[in-house]
Amino acid sequence: MAELHDDLTSIVDGVQRVTKLPAARALRERGDRRRRRRTAVTGAGLVVLALAAGAALVQGRETPADPGGVPSSAVPSATASAGPQDMLAGRRQIMIVVPSMGGAVLAIGRDDDRVGATTERGVDGRALWILRPEGDRYRIELAAPQGDARFCMTVVHDAAPGSVRGRACDPAAQAQLFKIERVADGTWSLFQGRRYVQVVDGTDALVPDLPENLTTTYELQDRGPASG
Repeated sequence: MAELHDDLTSIVDGVQRVTKLPAARALRERGDRRRRRRTAVTGAGLVVLALAAGAALVQGRETPADPGGVPSSAVPSATASAGPQDMLAGRRQIMIVVPSMGGAVLAIGRDDDRVGATTERGVDGRALWILRPEGDRYRIELAAPQGDARFCMTVVHDAAPGSVRGRACDPAAQAQLFKIERVADGTWSLFQGRRYVQVVDGTDALVPDLPENLTTTYELQDRGPASG
């Protein structure tokens, strides 16, 4: 029995040695090592997340999408109409509209050089003008050249009440210089020499010598940049 007791004691001592818990200091050191590893791993993860978020933010700023999901860089921007100062700077094509005549426009005649008001369709080649500033006045030039020549509105005092015609632009021609001024209702007047240039009711002709006060004013409608 003594031998059996000794054997059991020996077995118990061996089990205790195998299952003995580490000292408190060892436990603390092991815990510290684990916390440091977790902190390092977490920090690395946060850095990766921050870099990813930063890249996404930069990408979002560089290529913002429109409501349809298309990057704005791929969406053509609409060209806004030019304002009065741009149209009066000699770099835009304009139509000169007569609002009192149902939106008729000033155009050179189809078969002659007279300038008048017309409601014809497809007259852009005869009704687009460029306002070329010269001091406080303007040379009103047809946007489309005729062959190698440029044509300008020209006041001709041939017979009362005179006429306005398309003649070759001449830097020395005072009859081609007009004052263009805004009036109270936001439309514009044309003035040449001593009188306003107005449309004669019935003939729709543009004339410079009507003996009455201002009755015809115009709207300027932008039609895009001038070619030259």
